[in-house]
Amino acid sequence: MAMDVLRDAKALERAGRSIIHLELGEPGVAAPRPVREAAAESLRNGSIGYGEALGDAPLRDRIARHYRERYGVDVTPDRVIATTGSSGGFLLAFLAAFDPGARIAVTAPGYPAYANILSALGLEPVLLDIGEETRFAPTAAMLEAAHHDRKL
Repeated sequence: MAMDVLRDAKALERAGRSIIHLELGEPGVAAPRPVREAAAESLRNGSIGYGEALGDAPLRDRIARHYRERYGVDVTPDRVIATTGSSGGFLLAFLAAFDPGARIAVTAPGYPAYANILSALGLEPVLLDIGEETRFAPTAAMLEAAHHDRKL
């Protein structure tokens, strides 16, 4: 779905239309210089390969330390997962938060991966149609109506 929108948007762009791309969540600016330099160094020294399944250990250590220092929350690094993208994070969050068969409210329009991941996990996405009239946010009435049909 998102790739179809991207294809159509690119066609409009080639036809001379000015397009603001919101379909994939790609960064609008280049990666910061230190990130580019670290990537180049990794290529030079041959240290490119699979990373740890739960994410880079020093990064997870630093995230745990940040939670201790900033929020006073004692989180051990083994409780931190750093995913390589949002879809992996959504997958883990949905598995942790919802029981099999649960009905989950999802806005339409919205990020297509939500409904796709929920469905793949055996959860039921319940689409809430939003738009300008709702300021592109679900309303309490929408949630109540969806919940009335069957528990969300």
